Amino acid sequence: MKKTKSFRSRDDRIFDFVVIFMLLVLTILFILPFLNVVSMSISDEYAIMRGEVTFFPVGLSTASYRKVFKTQVILNSYANTVFIAAFGCVLSLVMTCFAAYPLVFAEFCWKKMYSVLIMFTMWFSGGLVPTYLVMNRFRLIDNLWVLILINLISPYHVLVLKSYFSSLPRSVVESAKIDGANDLFILFKIIMPLAKAALATISLWVVVLHWNDYLNPLVYLRSTQHYTLQLVLRDIILAAESSPLFEMASMDRAAMPEQLKYAVLVFVMAPMVIIYPFFQKYFVKGVMIGAVKG
Repeated sequence: MKKTKSFRSRDDRIFDFVVIFMLLVLTILFILPFLNVVSMSISDEYAIMRGEVTFFPVGLSTASYRKVFKTQVILNSYANTVFIAAFGCVLSLVMTCFAAYPLVFAEFCWKKMYSVLIMFTMWFSGGLVPTYLVMNRFRLIDNLWVLILINLISPYHVLVLKSYFSSLPRSVVESAKIDGANDLFILFKIIMPLAKAALATISLWVVVLHWNDYLNPLVYLRSTQHYTLQLVLRDIILAAESSPLFEMASMDRAAMPEQLKYAVLVFVMAPMVIIYPFFQKYFVKGVMIGAVKG
């Protein structure tokens, strides 16, 4: 049998060309700043000061990366950020599941009110000052756990997970209850394994939220040993050459901070750039779930 060629009108071909051209332009616009940052981080510090570096390194030098791995404040901040992102992600997933599960698979009084309260927190929040006073009362100021607790659960994540749970067959839950399984067993052994796509999407959102968080660490953290990467990066960008955190002995105090700034930027971006491709398909699926279902 002969294969029939699909007919595409001239307007369709023009539309495809325009879309592809725009995507190529956007890709270039996204890639060029990244190439510039990487090139700056591995270029000679004096070439950077002379403005010779664009998208390709000039005079390869790894001095900035050696400085990064020798600076204890940067390493401590990296460990703090990883701790917050890892534990915050796990705890956030568990609490989000606990919040979404009753909305779909449980029948209880005031269920509608429970749903309204979750929606209410999307429209109104306590604000920065009341939240700070509450955390201060519990003596969580200058404690890494404060950054985990204030971002522990998001009503938007609850609604996305609720939408995904609603697409699962209720007969599975009903059969498990007939066999004597309780809600905890059903949630952890049946529902969560079936909701891997949604959980992977939410985990990526939570990790990125914690990794890029700047305002909350700035407000709640005091001591340098509790600093996150974003606060250390701020110190490098604003006052590296005069900051006591970064000793520039035996190095040019005008050139080295500029190179170090870009090295820390690469150091901060690398984990997100590496893990995102593995979660991309889940990310797209989760966004579509939240957009289509209510």
